[in-house]
Amino acid sequence: VFNQYMTKVVKIKRGLNIPLKGVAAEVLNTVAQSSNFSIVPDDFSGVKPKPVVKEGEKVKVGTVLFIDKNRPEIKFVSPVSGVLTAINRGDRRKIMNFAIQADAANDSESFSKQDVAKMSVDEVKQVLLDSGLWPFVKQRPYDIVANPADSPRSIYVSGFDSAPLAPDYDFVFKGQEAELQVGFDVLKKLCADFSVDKDTKGAF
Repeated sequence: VFNQYMTKVVKIKRGLNIPLKGVAAEVLNTVAQSSNFSIVPDDFSGVKPKPVVKEGEKVKVGTVLFIDKNRPEIKFVSPVSGVLTAINRGDRRKIMNFAIQADAANDSESFSKQDVAKMSVDEVKQVLLDSGLWPFVKQRPYDIVANPADSPRSIYVSGFDSAPLAPDYDFVFKGQEAELQVGFDVLKKLCADFSVDKDTKGAF
């Protein structure tokens, strides 16, 4: 029996591939934006969410919704502008999700544009933390949100998605090579301070 907000775990065997004939057509369609969004803390392993905004408050793209109790420098932000309609809780008041009613304004928080080549490692980390991008940097082998205090030995970027019906990244990112290069330059900065003499371990 599961609470209405609890995540149901489904176990499967023999891999994730779905035996469908043919391949998806490389066609990019534009769809209308949904008016309801939900941010689920459980999507980020090891995070204990602490709300920063209250129900009924207006938020922008990039507004901090919650932080990690154990590492408050790690911030999780809103993907849209609108109103935080609910912070839904489950058993023992565990936060299940943050519900947002989006508006059409799509207002966003202001983040200054900077030259990655001139930034220090700490400055790069701070921008990633403040903008809410850091939670997408995961640490192996447990796929948890990486510790900003660590200097990784190496960083791995997957250039494909093996999930069923996953899109072709070559098609999705076509024409965005410059933006991808900036992303690689940022990740390269995170490894700049690593040396074999440091007491660091693991990879991102």
